[in-house]
Amino acid sequence: MVHMGLFGFLGTLQGARKGFGDGTIRIATGINIRELGGFPTAHGKTRYGRFIRSGTTAQVDKADARELYNYGVRRVLDLRGTDEVERSPERLTSLIRVEYLNVPLFDYDITGAGLGRDGDPGGYLTEGIFQMLGNRAAIRDIFTFLAHAPRGSCTLFHCGAGSDRTGLLSLLLLGLAGAERRQIIADYAYSFGYVAEVNAVVFGGSGGAEGLGAVRPDLAVRIKTASTAYDRIVERHGDVRSFLLSCGVRESEVSQVRALLLKRIPPRYRISPEEALVSSTELLHREIPDTESNVRFYVNAYEHPEKVIADLYYMKDKTHDLVARIDASQRDRSFHDHDYVDLLVPEEELGHLYAPVDGKVLPLDQSQDPIFASGQSGRGIVIVPSGNTLYTPAACRVTAQLPSFNAVGLLTQDGIELLVVVGAGAERSDGRGFRQHVWQNDSARRGVPLISWDPTLVPKAAAGQVMLIVTNSSELENVELLESGNVQVGDEIASISP
Repeated sequence: MVHMGLFGFLGTLQGARKGFGDGTIRIATGINIRELGGFPTAHGKTRYGRFIRSGTTAQVDKADARELYNYGVRRVLDLRGTDEVERSPERLTSLIRVEYLNVPLFDYDITGAGLGRDGDPGGYLTEGIFQMLGNRAAIRDIFTFLAHAPRGSCTLFHCGAGSDRTGLLSLLLLGLAGAERRQIIADYAYSFGYVAEVNAVVFGGSGGAEGLGAVRPDLAVRIKTASTAYDRIVERHGDVRSFLLSCGVRESEVSQVRALLLKRIPPRYRISPEEALVSSTELLHREIPDTESNVRFYVNAYEHPEKVIADLYYMKDKTHDLVARIDASQRDRSFHDHDYVDLLVPEEELGHLYAPVDGKVLPLDQSQDPIFASGQSGRGIVIVPSGNTLYTPAACRVTAQLPSFNAVGLLTQDGIELLVVVGAGAERSDGRGFRQHVWQNDSARRGVPLISWDPTLVPKAAAGQVMLIVTNSSELENVELLESGNVQVGDEIASISP
């Protein structure tokens, strides 16, 4: 299974990566596979599911390749040299359907080369990094490829070890998104050391010459190299965006890559780059040994309310993740046997159906779904909704559900079989933006929330009509339906005799 957050496993042993959620992608047969999602910036945080960095894919087996495909990987960018590719052709292209491009950023794996000259830590490696940055044609081709990713797809880019060439492209991407310098340096260095080890040097204030002297030489060299490369780009070009433009990348392509990578916070909630790393949430979760520290936290929150608001966006995402997990658990539970509950229904409600949503009622032949419009599925009505939540039209049990969460089958207590569908072609929906509140085999009273959707995520065309179909109408003696007018939730829309 693909797990969100880089270094999830190592993080549990060595401590979380600084400033954003952990996240190794646990592919057993992969090498150094990591997400670029979750990095905080002054303008938002980087998106998950857009770019994955990796080492060689030569050992990835069929099951793990399928996991990557299910995660959204549709494109592979190979940064290895021509000879490397001839010796070990790209494996993923033979296992899953992906678009593939090889752009040699450097002719061989720097990881295997010597790492320095006397008195010049990282000299050879640093020279190699600058040669890559000087390969402007390759950088232009790389970013042109990245910019034209299909909507919603994920691009996996890799070299041999997933460290230097891949690390440099990650540095450019994170720099373009506006990630804080230390985050960028740490991401490069995580390929060479434990998370806690890297964090202690990069974030712990020991990143100077004295601090680097206290860590392993190979890790110190990598931190020095990444720092030098990033600082040189900023010194000569001002920022990564200007550097990419100088390489001949079109401005529209630079903007597109940035948009793919960055999940933006509304402008009024943005915070300055120097404050993007440490938030009030992080302060809250540190040990607070005394009252004075407790006061400092609340003073920080009071003086920097914009950071608290940014944290609320972070917590909103976490809440959405939790809700999705709860829904998945409920859905799995719903397929197990239940002790069905017979609900006590007032006699005056038997044989009646009530509007599940506010809106305008139309006859079924005006449904945008030709199957429903033809009447093949049974008699029914269409409601053009003015709200975004459906409620149960009678006391009922859920008898069927779609994985897309936008259609359910219902059986009322008096034997009326119903199909409630949001949008035409519901079976083709990917479920994004929909939430189901009552699950298969659950019993619910009239007026209980059934399905809801987020108007900012669900296109209007996908939720522009609600169809309510009496699927066993041919077996019923009399079905009288309201076929015009405006209704509110709870208004009577049908009178049915068994």
